[in-house]
Amino acid sequence: MQFGYCVDLTFLLRHEPRGEEIFAGVLAAGYDYIETQLTNLLSLSSVVYSNFKRRLAEANVPCRAGMMIFPYSMPLVGADRNLSAIEEHAKKTLALAAEIGCELLVFGHGGTRRVPEGGSYEVTRGRLIDVLQLLDRLAAPYNLRIAVEPLCDTNMAVSFPEAAALARDCGDRVGGVFDLYHAAALGQSPADITLSPEKLFHLHIACPGSRTVPALTDDQSPYEAFAEAARATGYDGKISVEAGVPEGANIAQAVAEALRITKKYFSQEK
Repeated sequence: MQFGYCVDLTFLLRHEPRGEEIFAGVLAAGYDYIETQLTNLLSLSSVVYSNFKRRLAEANVPCRAGMMIFPYSMPLVGADRNLSAIEEHAKKTLALAAEIGCELLVFGHGGTRRVPEGGSYEVTRGRLIDVLQLLDRLAAPYNLRIAVEPLCDTNMAVSFPEAAALARDCGDRVGGVFDLYHAAALGQSPADITLSPEKLFHLHIACPGSRTVPALTDDQSPYEAFAEAARATGYDGKISVEAGVPEGANIAQAVAEALRITKKYFSQEK
């Protein structure tokens, strides 16, 4: 298993000391990689971008996973979408992802994949398949994989089984994510991943309910059940902590503790 942390790099675009402190804490904690928003990286100046890559290299913490393939303002499934613009942006994002060492890209975009009120689920699903098949094709030269993330704030692909079924219509490079926070919010079980283990491409972990980093004070049973289901599938890929640090907590200690807890349940020695 590889253990990562989803880092919000907004602080590179504007002054956010807390974001910088979390990034520094993650680099010092011993994570195997970071996961971050790719579209934000496209907005960086060459100097800031080079400095970002230098810090990762010095800490030996590569960026192995990415998210936010498209800007959230870009329509993907609506009647007003522009497939040519979607393709052009995807080409830039995937080239950047490959340049920084990504192996997997998370497809979230809950708001832009929603079935509109009064709209057709099947029509929207077909348009989403168009986008994912495009990503499947563009990802091949870079040996990237695309993982659809079920989310609790959308109405399309809201569970792992639904994401896996969608992925089967999109290509071999498209799979799904199981995110503990979103699944718990919708009353779903980690056992869902055992139904389509071949499409389990990625995992996200956070404290259910609060969406904060895993901590010793949490109820540990959700983590145990999650890890048990992952072991049942034979999963041996990446798991990213996608969570906030509680206000007032020691940031360095909190992100380090999250890594220890995640390793406790998901390390190969278990």
